[in-house]
Amino acid sequence: ALNRGQTGSNELTDPSRGFNSGVDDLSPTGNDLQGTLGNDLLVPRDSGLDAFSDPLNVIRPFDPVYFGFDQYNVSATERPKLVEISEFIQSNPKARLLIEGYCDWKGTPEYNKSLGDRRATTVKDYLVELGADEGRIETVSIGDESALPNASGEQARLDRRAAFVVTKGL
Repeated sequence: ALNRGQTGSNELTDPSRGFNSGVDDLSPTGNDLQGTLGNDLLVPRDSGLDAFSDPLNVIRPFDPVYFGFDQYNVSATERPKLVEISEFIQSNPKARLLIEGYCDWKGTPEYNKSLGDRRATTVKDYLVELGADEGRIETVSIGDESALPNASGEQARLDRRAAFVVTKGL
């Protein structure tokens, strides 16, 4: 373990566990990984680890809800995702949900922060209408902070989303 201010090596002692090590890059191999806390931690799905038992106590089990350009209404094609999430929240009384609102790079940072907030809030309102407990759902706007600059087409579309983080027992 490292203490604050200490640095360590990015060299792995057991590269057979599914990672490639390099001087400036550490990247997972294979397609069967689950992300936790965005890109901060990747756990192989077959590792036997339950993300709820992980010390970080978070998991991203749901697909994001995507939005059209400059939109914050939930389209009919995205609503089934919210039904699944609402059912999960209702059947897991210790679970809490954080909804993160994201935007593409177009627009000012202030506008995108506001749009991300509207996206997250709209999704929360829809989940509450479906029966989810409002007190266990929080929202945050990421805005365009993680958007790929000058992205177009498919990448920009993927930046326009609401993502979900489930926490347990917090």
